[in-house]
Amino acid sequence: MNQACVAIVTRTKNRPLLLERALSSVLNQTFQDWVHVIVNDGGDAAEVQRTVAAYRERYRGRLVVIDNLDSKGIEAASNIGIRESHSEFVVIHDDDDSWELNFLARCVEFMFARDKPRLDCEYGGVITHSLRVDEEIIGQNVRRIGEEPFNTWLANVSLYRLAAGNVFPPISFMFRRDVWEQVGGFRESLPVLGDWDFHLRVCACYEIGVVPELLANYHRRSSIQAGEYGNTIVVSDLKHRAYENLYRNELLRRDLEVGKAGLGFMVNVAHSFEHLNDVLRPMERVKRRFQSNSLWRQLSRLFPR
Repeated sequence: MNQACVAIVTRTKNRPLLLERALSSVLNQTFQDWVHVIVNDGGDAAEVQRTVAAYRERYRGRLVVIDNLDSKGIEAASNIGIRESHSEFVVIHDDDDSWELNFLARCVEFMFARDKPRLDCEYGGVITHSLRVDEEIIGQNVRRIGEEPFNTWLANVSLYRLAAGNVFPPISFMFRRDVWEQVGGFRESLPVLGDWDFHLRVCACYEIGVVPELLANYHRRSSIQAGEYGNTIVVSDLKHRAYENLYRNELLRRDLEVGKAGLGFMVNVAHSFEHLNDVLRPMERVKRRFQSNSLWRQLSRLFPR
């Protein structure tokens, strides 16, 4: 296989309706120097072949399909897809997400730009802003029921803010292959939070650039739509919370073992401040409503500070 500029890895399992949308998302990119690796993680192999059959001519040899006989898990599927490709950059494009037409073009343009702001640290990758799309599946149709910007407030990727919680989804992140190799790939033992863990390890070593354009779509379906078509983070919210606590404890114990502050200290302190903000925001809204009251304005004039 010849080396492409970008390897696009799609993890899927028995979701042909969503996989078909992902195929169109990739094929419609204005930037075309890529290879698409689909990792069928223990799903029906014949079904995947039927889904991609109508698109093979458009792929012009740039499609690789890997069938895992048994499910290896989403992080292992990512690593398998990356190892089976050759490229300078990598993006994880899950089967239920999508891109705007210029996603790859703008990300590649950023990574090759010579005028990126920098000090001593290199860029390990780049993200774009993301749109969160809420949807539901009715029969063989996917219906969009709402959308809102996910992280348009994000001007820069701060390691400290990322330590408080994941601020961008995998669909929006293009990273260098050598960075993936250096940090040890995706952690396969994590049943959830694998993307956040990977993002933290990359950001601990490299800068992550930001293209401030809504070019990545992070699709979600409600917890009612469980089963194969459910979202891991929505269906398993309690599981996510439990593992997030275990993950923060694990990192903090590593800091204690080596006797110095590191990611463990950061993910716990940053999370505490973020939790405090969640508590204070409603109080601030009440204060603003009270201050807008006419009686408050009259009292303020009678008793100035």
